[in-house]
Amino acid sequence: MSVSVAGAVTIIYDGAAGTTPNSYTSTPYLNFGNIGGTQTASGGVTNLDTSSSESIRAGYANYNNSGLVNSLFPVLDNNAGYTLSFTIKVNSQTNNGSNGDYRAGFSAIVLGSDKKGIELGFRNPNTKFANISDIFSQNSAAFNTPGERNASLGGILSNLNTYNLTVLGNGYTLTNGGNTLLSGLLRDYTGAVGLLTDVYRTPNFIFLGDNTTSAGANVDIQSITLTTTNATDVPEQSSMLGIGLAIGLGARLRRKLVN
Repeated sequence: MSVSVAGAVTIIYDGAAGTTPNSYTSTPYLNFGNIGGTQTASGGVTNLDTSSSESIRAGYANYNNSGLVNSLFPVLDNNAGYTLSFTIKVNSQTNNGSNGDYRAGFSAIVLGSDKKGIELGFRNPNTKFANISDIFSQNSAAFNTPGERNASLGGILSNLNTYNLTVLGNGYTLTNGGNTLLSGLLRDYTGAVGLLTDVYRTPNFIFLGDNTTSAGANVDIQSITLTTTNATDVPEQSSMLGIGLAIGLGARLRRKLVN
């Protein structure tokens, strides 16, 4: 049974515009943080490539060094519910880093206004698990144990497909075409320790991309939308700097990004 949220839709990115997500419209919602990766807009998608080396990190977040990229970014109220939808294709994946068993070259993170949320990894193929494709959750703030995992995906990651990550109450559901791929409880990652872990203590946060030095990927991103029941509300600005994943900004990255 799939879970959905009805409400106002905010278009975060539409590849038909011929731009990258961080340049979508004159007032984009996303920042591009980058160490060594490339982003190329062509043919209605943005290709994000971090596959040449596990040390590369790059991705899109709704924060930059000054706080929210766009002050109109909606509040992510877990109790009211929201859905982050993204259409992607995972062209390739590598897991050769020291913690490759627990990392993905493309991940999606959502954290609500209470800082609880979920991080999901998308791997195609996952060379650490019999060279098959899978999607998994990060189980805890230690980032060393996969939580829910689906390794029966067929070929959906190899083609452009839309994934709906819905948060409602204390749980999350990931669906594709009405099929539930993953579901489980939200996690509290605020206990993450080590350098640059403040990203997990940031409310109303989203990220899509490669946030680890133990995996890499080549991914096409066609669209990103956010459906909320309270889209007219604006969250308080975070006092934290550099949480546009802090990639390439010399700011906060969590311990797992250097593992």
